[in-house]
Amino acid sequence: MSAPFSVLHVCTGNICRSPMSERILDGLTGDDVFNHGAGISSFHDGDPMQANSARELDERGFESDGHRARHIEREHVESSDLILVATVGHLDYIADRFPESVDKTFLVRQFGAIAAATAAELPDGDAVTRGKALVATAAKRRGDYSETDLSDPWGLGRAVYSQIADQLEDALEPVADALDAS
Repeated sequence: MSAPFSVLHVCTGNICRSPMSERILDGLTGDDVFNHGAGISSFHDGDPMQANSARELDERGFESDGHRARHIEREHVESSDLILVATVGHLDYIADRFPESVDKTFLVRQFGAIAAATAAELPDGDAVTRGKALVATAAKRRGDYSETDLSDPWGLGRAVYSQIADQLEDALEPVADALDAS
């Protein structure tokens, strides 16, 4: 098997949104997609996933164990075929520090909408072939789709975490479907 299609999930501290995004897409895809995450802040480096995020994942049947927050580094960006971020601020961070990666960096909710609309246009093939084609298509069409942030649930109630998880599932299911060659 060739190297998997690599998806980097990014938020601020890598303890709430990006771990949920990473684990949801990981649960929806197979071994041909590698999901990993990082935060633009190093404040929570090494911390476990926020408890409400873990509860949401567990209740939805996704894996929550073993997460440790990490700060984004160049190697994470360079080794990824796709970077999914929570907010426009995270997009700006990537554009400022890793400008060569702008064409593979998207708001997770925007990318989900693009995947849903364009999956039928993707070539036959494995997740890497389909994923790279999806990223190229999305880079050309991103201006046709609204930029919708994923709110930060940090410090808020459980209902907000549930809403974020719903939004992530809605965005990531079409991505998983688009990557699936069957």
